[in-house]
Amino acid sequence: MNNPQTTATKDGNAQNQATEQPSQKDDWQDHIAKILEYSKQLKDDYQTQGEITHQLAKAEWRLSLRALALITIFLGCFASGLVLLWAGFLGAVGYSVYDLFGSVWLSIVTATSLQVACLVWLWKNTVYLSNKIGFSKTLKSLKQLLNLHGN
Repeated sequence: MNNPQTTATKDGNAQNQATEQPSQKDDWQDHIAKILEYSKQLKDDYQTQGEITHQLAKAEWRLSLRALALITIFLGCFASGLVLLWAGFLGAVGYSVYDLFGSVWLSIVTATSLQVACLVWLWKNTVYLSNKIGFSKTLKSLKQLLNLHGN
């Protein structure tokens, strides 16, 4: 019943299985180590992305504050133009038109047209700067960080 050949064959298979088990165990340990390494790298990448997003938010905040300051200056110019700056200029233009043509109504229309043109220009610049306020790049970066952008 116990043949020496069958015993040798069984011993050979047992040795092959014995050498395969430590090899498989080493493979699993290598895989787990790689997964841990990749996880650490992913965490570091997300942390770096978060820091970059934070820096971007700070830069956009500074730019927005600058735009708000410029808007305030434009609004100040708008108000002072109504009261101080334009009063003398419009008076001079009105007097010149009246002196040339002798028409009070033409003087009033000319001065009013210049006033409206200035106000339109100031308003357009205020709207342009208002559109620059925001955090569009920060929001885009956050969406990429959190993988919320639509595909």
